[in-house]
Amino acid sequence: MMSERPGSTRTLGTILLLLAIGAPFAEGQVSPRDRGLQDAMVQGIAMGIPGISLAIGVGDSILWEGTAGYNDILRRVPVEAHDRFGVGSITKTFVARVILQLVEEGKLDLDKTAADYVDLPILRRIPNAGTATLRHLLSHQSGVPTWEFQEDWVRLGRGRDMRLGYVWGKEETLEYCTGDLLPATNEPGGRYAYSNTNYTLLGLVVEAVTGNDAAAEIRRRILEPLGLRDTFLESFEEVPGGYVHHYHYATPTFEAAAGVHRGFPEIRPYLVESTAGNLSPEWVAGGMVSSARDLVRWARALRDGELLGPAMNTEAFTYYPPSEGASARSRYLQGISWSADFHEGTAAFGHSGGTLGFTAYMYWLEGTDVILVMLANVGGMHSGLSPSPVGLFFRQVWLPAAMRYVAAAR
Repeated sequence: MMSERPGSTRTLGTILLLLAIGAPFAEGQVSPRDRGLQDAMVQGIAMGIPGISLAIGVGDSILWEGTAGYNDILRRVPVEAHDRFGVGSITKTFVARVILQLVEEGKLDLDKTAADYVDLPILRRIPNAGTATLRHLLSHQSGVPTWEFQEDWVRLGRGRDMRLGYVWGKEETLEYCTGDLLPATNEPGGRYAYSNTNYTLLGLVVEAVTGNDAAAEIRRRILEPLGLRDTFLESFEEVPGGYVHHYHYATPTFEAAAGVHRGFPEIRPYLVESTAGNLSPEWVAGGMVSSARDLVRWARALRDGELLGPAMNTEAFTYYPPSEGASARSRYLQGISWSADFHEGTAAFGHSGGTLGFTAYMYWLEGTDVILVMLANVGGMHSGLSPSPVGLFFRQVWLPAAMRYVAAAR
């Protein structure tokens, strides 16, 4: 570590940087090329994000990675590069890849339904569960309603009525999307309607046809072959060393929809610590934890068609437009989204994720070898913040800074 020059003074920007990163940091250590990314991280922490972990992948390697803020605000523990964060719905990308592998092995047919493989009475009570195909589930065109926003579940799964320490059963959330509570959103294939239930059903399909836990199949088929050592399905397998403390925006809208659990202490106005909760109700719809570095490697595997044969990889990126309401600006494929104008007219593939205490982004720019990952230990679900501070930071601060950095590195 370089020492400071005798008599030198630090600028306000440097002092803020030291506070944001939470570790000793000499001014001379920041190269001119890195300064834009460091300043962007300072902005993120100044915007109120507790902690962030970021990485840029180019080609087969990590071009840059950095962290800022705190793993634990109250104890002032800084975020470190190996720290794990909840990744929310990025979990769906792993499940979709396992489903496609099973299709490739002849164990599944994308034109069959979850009910063809899963013999559970609850499926008969869920709208469209017996008619939507696996392809409809993968692409969120099933019309199966999501348990995620059912008012009773919101309070039990993320709010005041949570049972701290309780691990939800894998099919337990399905009780909150039955026909007596929620109608189908559309006919199968009619339109796109995002639903966590789709991937809960796909997880049950994986377990039915393999005879193994979904977590074990994801580990055997993806995590171990790719060397993803920081990635785990929280609550359903041990997470050695745990993961970061996490926080949630407890706005008046969140209090009205979910209520704040008495075990979630207030950190500052409209921010509570949600660390006492777990991700078990999300299961394979959004319950994984990972590091920024691991997600860069995973994005590269998805982009380059690893772990699938050529024909099935083509299937993974084939778009089946719904019969009504297809968008030219965005598409949801088989567990992967596509955005037409991700950055200055360039499209991108990938996925974002949001759950109690976490927000995550994992994207690669179409036609390039650039991968961008950002993880934050604060969630905005049910808060009414649209965009949330994390979303504003990612789109308006981090993404432009990262792309300038990549351009300067070429």
